[in-house]
Amino acid sequence: MKLSDKIINLRKANGWSQEDLAERLDVSRQAISRWENGTALPDSNNLLQLSKLFHVTADYLLNEDYTSDNDIPCLKEACTALDSKRKKYGSLSLFASVAFLLGAIAWLVQAISTLEAVYFILAVVNATLSGVNIYLYSKNKEPDSK
Repeated sequence: MKLSDKIINLRKANGWSQEDLAERLDVSRQAISRWENGTALPDSNNLLQLSKLFHVTADYLLNEDYTSDNDIPCLKEACTALDSKRKKYGSLSLFASVAFLLGAIAWLVQAISTLEAVYFILAVVNATLSGVNIYLYSKNKEPDSK
């Protein structure tokens, strides 16, 4: 995919007009139009700004062989390693949260005091956030391929 097509696709994926993108990059709308038509190329500074704005690498933008950041070999390896760690530590975090929650419930049943009530509330919040984190991760297993 060509740079011009990538700029168009990324801009539209963000719901921006050429004018919106031009404002964010502090360039004219005509410059964006020329980049998208393939009659001009962004300079190195604008290319870096595009990569930051769209959360992609400059390598992805420039290399026509890449249809997404995931096609870049070093990023593909890093994403695989990160997925493995997320699964491992996400499950561990959920297990620890459940154990923490069960301990808090056991103390709560015995006798409740202000400190134990605070401890219980913190346990519930911790378990909930861990569960939400794991749920969101499972929904987003595949990295963005903008």
